[in-house]
Amino acid sequence: MQSTLFLTRRYLFGALAGVLAAASFGLSALAADFYEGKTITVIVGVSAGSGGDVSARTFMTGLAKHIPGQPKIIVRNMEGAGGAVALNFTYEKADPDGLIFYYGNWDPMAVLAGGEGIRFVPEEFGVIGSAANERGAVVRNDAGLEKPSDIAKVKGLRVGGRASSNTNDLIGNLALTILGVDYRYIPGFKSMGKMAPGILSGELQSGHTATGGFSRFFTETTAEGETMMLFYHPFFDDNGHVFEPERSPFYDGLPSVAELYKQIHGTVPSGIEWETYKWLRTNVHATSPAMVAPPGSSKDLIEMLQTAYQATWADPELRERWLAQFGQFPHVSSTSATVSAFQNYRSITEEQLTVVKKMVALGL
Repeated sequence: MQSTLFLTRRYLFGALAGVLAAASFGLSALAADFYEGKTITVIVGVSAGSGGDVSARTFMTGLAKHIPGQPKIIVRNMEGAGGAVALNFTYEKADPDGLIFYYGNWDPMAVLAGGEGIRFVPEEFGVIGSAANERGAVVRNDAGLEKPSDIAKVKGLRVGGRASSNTNDLIGNLALTILGVDYRYIPGFKSMGKMAPGILSGELQSGHTATGGFSRFFTETTAEGETMMLFYHPFFDDNGHVFEPERSPFYDGLPSVAELYKQIHGTVPSGIEWETYKWLRTNVHATSPAMVAPPGSSKDLIEMLQTAYQATWADPELRERWLAQFGQFPHVSSTSATVSAFQNYRSITEEQLTVVKKMVALGL
């Protein structure tokens, strides 16, 4: 982890760069045509062709239309360390000139739990927006499963992953732990695009995926019975109760983590691990992937992009394209909810953070 002095210097440098950039732009930086004729680069921390990459590119096609001036948007893949390489780059090296952004998981628990190679500070990013894709765990059926609850009978389930501090893997592994699954976590895969061949060949047996990865790699194999989803991650209401969707994500009849726990154990989940899961799902998982700007970026440009971000998800054309490609529409967070998550993630309790550190240690 960085020293306080380094963080302070980094923040001040970014803020100063933003002020100088705004001054050099003059009034044009605040005008609606600032982006006219320009190209925006969006950094994603996964490999090309992965589910996260495809969903990012789909969204950026829609976003370009809603940014005043309609700039060209290109996606640059910068894989590695479960997304930390891309986040570190955006935090440390990206110019705060309104032309480079990050899109993906923002992994705040990696910061708190001391994940390897973490140098970014989430609350110093300029927050644009977030929308949570449906997520769950996929498993190859040669693990001996006929239904999701049979996972309780499997010994040493080989679960592939990116990094134990990665948001998807962290909450996915915590769900497996809560369910009482006997599993072995194998990190180091840069994306589901790298994991899928291992799952389909039997080298691995399971992995944590979102709708992008599922639709790209497992729709057909699930229809043919070669793979199946174990569960989906539910959302929670303001009272901490499971929010019941009109239909199960991924496909009808798939249980949530809470439902699968009851099928296996005959009761509802409880305890510190379950409370930590609910906290993470509500405060972190529900705001991933997020789009952020480097520290010191112009506040006026960020506000412009926040408006464009929300307008993009509300666009019927994007919705139709998204549903045709991925099957389910994401849960779009309000701008205020996303900003709040970035500013308040350190409010996790010591007991919950202990659980998080235990999960992160799986990959060390």
